[in-house]
Amino acid sequence: MQNKSNITVGVLFFATFIVHFCLWKFLFYLDEVILIKFYLFLSIIFMMMMTLILLIHKRVPQFLGVSVLGLVLIKFVLMYLIKNKLHFEEIPGYKYHFILPYFVLTALITYYAIQLINYDKKQ
Repeated sequence: MQNKSNITVGVLFFATFIVHFCLWKFLFYLDEVILIKFYLFLSIIFMMMMTLILLIHKRVPQFLGVSVLGLVLIKFVLMYLIKNKLHFEEIPGYKYHFILPYFVLTALITYYAIQLINYDKKQ
């Protein structure tokens, strides 16, 4: 079960990047350096959150739901701090380009945690 949800989350993560990159490059004709920096940041945070979810699941599985809420809060704070470093304001419509992928990846983290919780309930 965990391998199936791992593959699903990984495929959806890369699909999000590919779709956003294609829109960014071919529809809006914007420079891809900022987008790649942003997704590099998001992928590091995403993998860190997934690792922390797995560690919390192994140590104290009964607190996994509350821990996901805390991890999403930490991700939000990190996103707020990095926003100024990447100069998002220079990009037209930056709110849509950077908030939507953030929420999609937050939804993927939540989906993964729900799959782990449901897996524990079945056993």
